[in-house]
Amino acid sequence: MQVTAQDVSKTRETWKSQSWRIVTHELPTSSYAKWLNLWALSRYLWLVLLERAGTRSSSYAGLGTVKGALDLEILEDGMQDAATGDSEAPTAAEAALLLEVYQSTTSNFVKDINMPATIRQYKAACVQAEPGWFDLEKSVQKTVNLILEAGEKGCKLIAFPETWIPGYPYWQWRVNYQDSLPLLKDYHMNSLRPDSDEMRRIRSAAREAQIYVSLGYSEIDGNSLYMAQVMIDPTGAVINHRRKIKPTHVERLVFGEGTGDSLDTVVETEIGLVGHLNCWENMNPFLKALACTKYEQVHIAAWPVYPPATTLKSPDPYTNISEVQSELVTPAYAYETGTWTLAPSQVVSREGARLNLPKRLQNDEAALDAEAAVIGNGFSRIYRPDGFRAVADADKTFEGLVLVDIDLDENLLTKRLADFGGHYMRPDLIRLLVDTTPKTYVVDANADPKRVVSTAERLGLHKPLEEE
Repeated sequence: MQVTAQDVSKTRETWKSQSWRIVTHELPTSSYAKWLNLWALSRYLWLVLLERAGTRSSSYAGLGTVKGALDLEILEDGMQDAATGDSEAPTAAEAALLLEVYQSTTSNFVKDINMPATIRQYKAACVQAEPGWFDLEKSVQKTVNLILEAGEKGCKLIAFPETWIPGYPYWQWRVNYQDSLPLLKDYHMNSLRPDSDEMRRIRSAAREAQIYVSLGYSEIDGNSLYMAQVMIDPTGAVINHRRKIKPTHVERLVFGEGTGDSLDTVVETEIGLVGHLNCWENMNPFLKALACTKYEQVHIAAWPVYPPATTLKSPDPYTNISEVQSELVTPAYAYETGTWTLAPSQVVSREGARLNLPKRLQNDEAALDAEAAVIGNGFSRIYRPDGFRAVADADKTFEGLVLVDIDLDENLLTKRLADFGGHYMRPDLIRLLVDTTPKTYVVDANADPKRVVSTAERLGLHKPLEEE
């Protein structure tokens, strides 16, 4: 991003007037940063700046020291500096570099400090509802309404299903090539662009409701679609963006694959370490192991549309029905990782089933009658960290929010007995090799190799919302 003279001036003036904060239009004041009084964050970035310049702060021994000392003592010291006005404003050149450094270090900073959650008991909402099939505007309206409803009910988190916008394209499993093409065109045209007014409306709803949002959607990037998820914080900032790393079977006819930064599935928040995955990613042992190493506490297992077991026909495997996802895969994720696990799902009405039929059959009532088994087959679930049901199952035809009271202290004993990201693992014997660097089709030979642009930044999701 290009740093403007106005950015630099604002950074310098703010540093002088409020030395315990950096308040620029590039800094989302998310809750974990507020808890840190933002002073420690600004000091961390300042020391990164000094480190890159090959210098050291006179107040601290260096970058590593500060990263390891973000505690009450250093905060008190920082507040004293602020009160006495001892903080020295950076020069214009330093302020410009500071802004650039911020953009490339904040996500790593959040991962490094591993702060405890400051809100440990709260209410969360798990969606079970019908999406706005093939209709972007209807999908966004339903999303906003559910976010605001969850906020009114006092929830701190709401979890949406896989490709909630504009609905999971389950027709891809049921139609031939010629019948798929008109549906594919409509689906693409009603998918969500990340840097769009529609996304900003959703982010604004999260800010209005003061809630964290895990949203699954079909993401347009150029002429391709991806099965994306974003985590939005109560300020409306996108604090995590990822894509399904391997769409399943026929999904690959519609969607592309996620790149390296899609392995960043867990984000640190004031309500805990919250992560999300799409569909059978929740069954992937490597992704579960990776989430364990990030000390995940709350997980969203986002599910699409699935038929019930009564529809199963040989040789289709038993793994491909709703009961397996809700009764086996989801609780297994909970007890294997020791996380509260919310599993949102989609509901199909008769009219929704009609829209997912081939165009030539949408007025054929007999063809619609044959879809009866998938209609109303919601299967949202919520499990405790030990794999036990946290709340009663909603009726299959229920549309709305399934609520749960989360207590992060309840994670402790499950993880103490079997912490696969710690004492219950043997890294000297078994290790997981990952590459979280996003790859692009074009690499500029003159670009700075140390400056890695995340997919979220490339898509414009790092841009802040305008002030209300």
